[in-house]
Amino acid sequence: MPKSLLSKPVVIALISLMTITTAALAAIKVAPRPTTDSVTIHSETKKGEVILSHPDGTIAFLRNCLKFPCQIDISALSRGEYDVMIRNGTDIQHMVGLYKE
Repeated sequence: MPKSLLSKPVVIALISLMTITTAALAAIKVAPRPTTDSVTIHSETKKGEVILSHPDGTIAFLRNCLKFPCQIDISALSRGEYDVMIRNGTDIQHMVGLYKE
């Protein structure tokens, strides 16, 4: 390996992280948008835990989905913006925006 690459391990790690994050962003789809009472989450993963969080990071909703697409009742949530994440073990697909009317 060239000496210039050995002195730059942080840059290589950041490029790898950005590539993984971009792939994960494309993997989650939410419909309909905006929504009122229920939403369907689509993911390339087979199963996982769906997490809806407020913009400040606090968790508003958590549900274990045994398969995707997964329909979620969000009628009890307040109106506003939420971030959608899917966690499967230590893998996290992050994040798509959702607006509840």
